[in-house]
Amino acid sequence: MALRAFDVLARCPLLAGLPDDDLEALAARASLRRYAAGETLFLEGDPSLGLLVIAEGEVKVYLISPVSGRELLLHHERRFSTVAELVALDGGPYPASAQAVTETAVYVVEHERFVEALHERPRVALHLMRSLGRHLRRLVALVNQISFQEVQHRLAGHLLREAARGVPFELETNAEIGARIGTVPELVSRNLSRLHAAGAIRMAGRKVVAVDLAALQELARSAGR
Repeated sequence: MALRAFDVLARCPLLAGLPDDDLEALAARASLRRYAAGETLFLEGDPSLGLLVIAEGEVKVYLISPVSGRELLLHHERRFSTVAELVALDGGPYPASAQAVTETAVYVVEHERFVEALHERPRVALHLMRSLGRHLRRLVALVNQISFQEVQHRLAGHLLREAARGVPFELETNAEIGARIGTVPELVSRNLSRLHAAGAIRMAGRKVVAVDLAALQELARSAGR
């Protein structure tokens, strides 16, 4: 069972530090929506739903190339995170799409009610604005990686992030990894094999059982085209 709205909002990093009365005001306006794994929350170009805070599950935010149809994963959001809060602020259409990765529950403060709360409680708006710089830096880093790093370098950085959570670890599908680092599954497969052959990683099936951190770090810092 999902936590009640106040408890979810109180644990949301974006809203951390807001007084209880501000959180209660938002919680009173929130409704719970549930999504099955694979179900779409919104598509690029859809109007704003309002403020979305994840109570359970995981959501991916992505773009689809209009030419190739290839998916570019922008980021994953997990429990207590917000989804596309910039759109909640400016009321414009969504610049990307969002889909539930697992069974997901989201508290939604619908756009008109959210704007009403911002007028009544400007501290909430200030809190939300602080997140925009963090998201901008993350997107700039993604653009930089895709523009100036080869697939092998981007893949090394991804493997380092996975290894930081513990080794051994199971790899996602090549399609999912490719969406995360901005490439196609075939190049993920080819470069995983190269890293394994070079000794930067050791694999058993889809499991990475050992990593050479120094080698991966050197590759992740490298740039080239």
